[in-house]
Order: sequence, then C-alpha cells, then structure tokens
Amino acid sequence: PPSGPAVTDHQDSPVCAICGQAGTVMVDPPRRTIARGADPSDSSFSVIAVLPDVMLCEEHAEDMPRRLSIGWCDDERCRVYGETGEASPCGEPYRKLKR
Repeated sequence: PPSGPAVTDHQDSPVCAICGQAGTVMVDPPRRTIARGADPSDSSFSVIAVLPDVMLCEEHAEDMPRRLSIGWCDDERCRVYGETGEASPCGEPYRKLKR
C-alpha cells in the first residue's frame, strides 16, 4: 500500500474546510484567480483557475467574511481550503485568496 496520508473523498459527506465538522453551507471562494510564477512579486504572470466552492459548517459560514479569512493551498499534494496562514496538510501555509 502507498505510504503517506490517506486521500479521502468527501463527496458523500461534505466537511467544513476549517474545522472538519459536517459541512452544511456552500460558499463561493473569495476569488477564483491564483497567481503562479517563479517570482511572486511579478504580477504579469498569473493563472486563472476554477477553484471549487468552499464547504463550511454553519458557525464558520457566519464568521466569513468578517472574522474568517479562507485560504487555499495550491501545492499539488493538497489543493484544499483552510484558514489563511494556518498550515495545510502538506505543511505549507494557506495563502489568502485575493479579492
């Protein structure tokens, strides 16, 4: 069997991107554009990606966008949402999605 974390398909039971509890509210991501390039300060190269909608529990859906900032980990090992600045499963921080 392959080593490393197990990949779980959550389509049957959606979970909150922040806490992992049952996800009951689907929200659009703050923006569906992410920049990718060798130099992050060079905005001339970016890729428009269709990011999936964000699944949240009712409590975290109420906190967005006032107190909760949704981030995205674009590392090929993850490609999941979480709270901006927190560590994603691969260890990289979730990057804030630009408006």
